[in-house]
Amino acid sequence: MSQRITHIKQLHKPADQVACLIVLDIRKDMQKARRIWLNQIENPNENVQQDSEALHDLRVEIRRLRVWLLQAHYQIRTKSKAREQLKQWSHDSNTGRDLEVMLGLLQQANAEIDLSLPDIALPENALIRENKKLEALISQHVLALKPRPRAERDKQSTFATWLADRLSNELEKTLPLLKEDIETLHKARIHIKHMRYLIEPITSCGLDTAQTALTQLKEMQTRLGNLHDLFVLRQRLPGLLCGQLSEILSHRLQQAGIPMRGIQQDFTATRNQFTHCLRWQSTRYEAAMNDWHSTSTQTLTLLEGALNDLIKDLRKL
Repeated sequence: MSQRITHIKQLHKPADQVACLIVLDIRKDMQKARRIWLNQIENPNENVQQDSEALHDLRVEIRRLRVWLLQAHYQIRTKSKAREQLKQWSHDSNTGRDLEVMLGLLQQANAEIDLSLPDIALPENALIRENKKLEALISQHVLALKPRPRAERDKQSTFATWLADRLSNELEKTLPLLKEDIETLHKARIHIKHMRYLIEPITSCGLDTAQTALTQLKEMQTRLGNLHDLFVLRQRLPGLLCGQLSEILSHRLQQAGIPMRGIQQDFTATRNQFTHCLRWQSTRYEAAMNDWHSTSTQTLTLLEGALNDLIKDLRKL
């Protein structure tokens, strides 16, 4: 990610002016990620190394841009059509991202189980189909955001003060959610991403507390993200393996007669894969939750302290 704010004096400028520059900068990064992903999808057989993180990187830039447009809604104006387009991109890329994560977890589970189960191909065709649908959407012309100030300049707070207020509000929403169950932990992860995206543009301006806070947020986001992915795997596992079984049985039906023996083998193999993957998920998820409960108090203390230190420094500027 390119860094827009490189000197602490820039934090003294009006909030709308700085927010506009950051939004334009993030849009540039998103456009670059979009070009990389589209080129990879459109030219899958080129003799170039495929970027396995291309879709992830594009999704991150889309979400980062949407977060800034949301947080700076009262500071800058942008085109509503462009915001709707970004919203649709974010929503329609969810399935592909979830499939990538789930397939990765299933491959990890298969490698660790190693029970000599029949080689059943994971439903990668479903991911290919989702990427093709997303390609048709992402290929559309990107509308210009054209960010511009919303309020009178003399009524604007400094960017430092505005950012401190936004971080304080997000932190207040987040802390209660981190002490509840898995559903609220997922909601907390969303607020944590918001705070991370808000802080990222100022990590090169000279505030040591900014980098400390960002490090704590990244660690928390990773831990909660791993928990959430394991949780979602349990919900998606039946659909993933049913889709796989359907493809296998379709191939069986192309054979002459009724291949009873082969059909029975297919059902047995899928059943075994389902039960063993589910057992793997349960073990991993329980271990992750136990680790969370045993360390969350200390982790939350460090996170809250780092963010409050940054908020104090911003208010002093």
